[in-house]
Parts: sequence; C-alpha cells; structure tokens
Amino acid sequence: MIKLLDTFAWVWWFHLALEQSLWKENVECIGFSEIDKFAKQVYKEHFPNTTDLWDITKIDIDNLEDFDLLTWWFPCQDVSVAGKQSLEWWRTVLVEYLLQILEKKQPKYFVFENVKWLMSKKFDTFRESIFERMQNAWYTVFKKVLNTKDFWLPQNRERIFMVWIYEEYVQPSYFFPQWQELTTFLKDILEEEVDEKFYMTDKQLKWLEKYENNNRKYSIFWISPTLNTAQGWHRQVKVAYNPRTREFWVTWWREECIPALCARDYKDPKYMKEDDVIRKLTPTEYARLQWFPDNWSTDFVSNSQAYKQMWNAISVPVVKSIFDNLF
Repeated sequence: MIKLLDTFAWVWWFHLALEQSLWKENVECIGFSEIDKFAKQVYKEHFPNTTDLWDITKIDIDNLEDFDLLTWWFPCQDVSVAGKQSLEWWRTVLVEYLLQILEKKQPKYFVFENVKWLMSKKFDTFRESIFERMQNAWYTVFKKVLNTKDFWLPQNRERIFMVWIYEEYVQPSYFFPQWQELTTFLKDILEEEVDEKFYMTDKQLKWLEKYENNNRKYSIFWISPTLNTAQGWHRQVKVAYNPRTREFWVTWWREECIPALCARDYKDPKYMKEDDVIRKLTPTEYARLQWFPDNWSTDFVSNSQAYKQMWNAISVPVVKSIFDNLF
C-alpha cells in the first residue's frame, strides 16, 4: 500500500495521477493540505472521505500518520518570468513547514514540481538551501525539466520535476520517463458545441482589429503553449472560427511558443483573420489540456475559478509517468 500525504493539494492532480498510475490498486491518501476555499471545494466533492488537514502551518506533525510519499508544489508566480520573482513572498516561505514534516516523518519519496526558472541562477541560494537540508536528512535528489507535449498532451509546458528518495530506497538510481509520441492535437480537445458567452463581442473584435497583428494564421493541427494565469478577455486563450469554411485557426503570440492557443499578455503579437469569429477556450477545453475529466471543476465552481484551477494545475500524464517509474 502506497500512503500519500498531498500538501498544497490544489485540485488533486498528484492524487489523480497516482490513481491512474501502475500502482492505482494500492493507493491511500492519508490527508490533504490546502487553504484555497474553491480548490478545497472541488477536492472534497470528488474525494469526500479524504482527511482535510487544512493549513500546513497548523499540522500536528507528531500525531501525523506515517506515509510513503509526500507531494508538493508552490504557486509559480513567485519565481516565474511573468510573476513576482520574489522568494520573500509568503507562499514560498511555507517551504520551511514542509521541510519540517520531511525531516521528522522521513517518507520514502518526495515529489515536487514548479516552473523551470526555479533552476536559474537567481534562485541558487534558495534552491541549494533546500538541497542541503534534504541531503542532511539522507535524501538523494533527481531532477529534470519535462514538457507536457512529450506526454500525450498538445500543450508546450516546461516544468522542473524533482524526485527525492530516502537513502535506503535508492535502487540504485531513479530514471525519469522518456518522451512519448504526440498523437493528440488542439483539434482533438475542442468542444463541438460552445455557449455564445465564450465568443467575443463586436466591441472586443474592433479592439483586436485595431491593436492586434492581422497577418498570420496557423493550423490547429499542432499544440498549445503554456496555459498561464493571465486574466481579462484580452489575455485569455482564444480560437478563431470561420463560419463560412467551418475551419478553426489559432493565435500567434511569441516566437518561442509553438503557434497555437495561448494566454499571454495583450501586448504580444497575434493575428485575426477577416470573417473569423473569435472565442475563448472553454474551461472544459482547459481541463482537457491538463488531462482532467470534463467538468472536473465547473460542476462546483464558477468558470473564472475553473480557469484558475487549470492554469495552476500540473499536467496529469507527466506526473503519472513519474510515478510509474518510481515505486
């Protein structure tokens, strides 16, 4: 039996990935820690019997049940290029509480995810301080940048994954999963029937005509760049549909992204083709880009919260593949 402690749980992607892994018949979650009320609502709706440990700073470590695997992330805005890049921000300081749990409970495995910028020189001091603490606690770390597009999903999403293994369970090393051939593309995740509220108004279209690049168009027979936390209609993911030809096209934002759907700042260039109808990607389509079931969040929270939950989510098949190689 693999016992999981799911910290900073958000909407249950680590737990979901573990239950989809090769070890799905032998999984027990002893508890989850999450303070966002909307994320907790979704988590509890799907898994009402899992113990709610609430705030990680309030966990009584001495009375915490033993477990084999601890999972953790923190919001990438603290270290991402588009975010604060400040390790003084309160969410990142919570690392200390997590390290205390690890040092006292010493689980066999510890899996962590964040944006790849955490490996940049700017965060050397922070990163090395964690590595030193973990090494002193007899853990060996294995780390690698993995991309969602290499694990069956049509999204260009690079993240750093770290796997810590307690000394006596390193046999003799850990090998990250190999990339998989992409067979699903943007066209495969689009809904056939979409509510009119997701389509842009005439006013919004005029704004795009005035400020956006009209000259480029790309087929959706490729992938999406990273879903992120940009907000406002002008920053959300959009797809163009030509009702005359019944063809979908996608937006172009920046050259280091694969031409596809994107949720970047409105100042980045993109195109709008004449006669096209433009709409946002729906929350269900966002969920599909992360390998969550349809309506995972929207049955329980607003669309805005559902978007946020999927923007901040970890791509499930990447974590599943890591777990398949771990135990």
